[in-house]
Amino acid sequence: MDAPICVAVIGVGSMGKNHARVYSEMPNVKLVGIADLDEENGRYYAKKFHTDYFKDYRDLFGKVTAVNLAVPTSLHHRMAMDFLSHGVHVLVEKPISNMLYEAKEIVDLAKANDLVLQVGHLERFNPAVSQFKKMVSEPVYIQSHRIGYPSMRNLDVGVIWDLMIHDFDILLSFVKTPVVDVQAYGVSLYSEKEDVAHVQILFENGSIASLFASRISGERYRHLKVIEPQRTFNLDFINQTLSIVRLPKEGHTNPPEFIPIRKSEPLRLELEHFRECIIGHKIPMVTGEDGKNALQLAIKAVDNMKMVKMPSCSDPALFFLSDESN
Repeated sequence: MDAPICVAVIGVGSMGKNHARVYSEMPNVKLVGIADLDEENGRYYAKKFHTDYFKDYRDLFGKVTAVNLAVPTSLHHRMAMDFLSHGVHVLVEKPISNMLYEAKEIVDLAKANDLVLQVGHLERFNPAVSQFKKMVSEPVYIQSHRIGYPSMRNLDVGVIWDLMIHDFDILLSFVKTPVVDVQAYGVSLYSEKEDVAHVQILFENGSIASLFASRISGERYRHLKVIEPQRTFNLDFINQTLSIVRLPKEGHTNPPEFIPIRKSEPLRLELEHFRECIIGHKIPMVTGEDGKNALQLAIKAVDNMKMVKMPSCSDPALFFLSDESN
């Protein structure tokens, strides 16, 4: 059996702790370390997952084959460039970076050093999404809703970068034509950025997408509807279900046809894919270029956004009744 891939997780917040958990359970992978500026938090998860704690991520150079970056977006560029410069394969959480030129530098360095660069657009590994992409062919109208609980995480970015960027990535993966127009509206309620957003996108082939995202709701909801000339797809991300409603004939409504889905944890599938890309020298399903394209669309949406600033809640703490990962 080949030697295990030595992996480290940088940042063990709401996402990183789950990455560390999965790596610690994966065959042919050795979790050699966790790095986090919060020493108490880092040592806690290092002990929990039977690995070592590192205060400074640079102390991992020479000790790892691959690294998982689950840190604030503002740190992605510097850390990714550091690890790629030291010959380390990188999985970086979405969005790939804050700036397009930074994303390009990360992509170019990974190519120059012949290293795997995978971007953590997790929803691509949702089994329902994988099945949907095999079936969709003529999208005419796309509608997505991505709603999450209020949370203290990621308040340095708005809901477009935090949540909707998942839908941008999925959208670009199956609508294979250029974007010609983007309209966006946002509402800021408890942060300095948009907490609710509605984005409309027109593609060159005439396809239209309407995307809604919110992080002020008392519920968690993820849904995608895609209308084609003869059928409509309905995809539930959370429950991993996919159904088709076909165009009715002779005035009779057709019931939804549910497509069999073999459910699995998307994060585990994502990290297993990263491992296999490293072992087999394969191109990832979500490349650095994919991450850059999603970032470009997110930037365009934010730049075109008409923003409304609402009076904040008299007790902001009421918003944060749940700190679940979005």
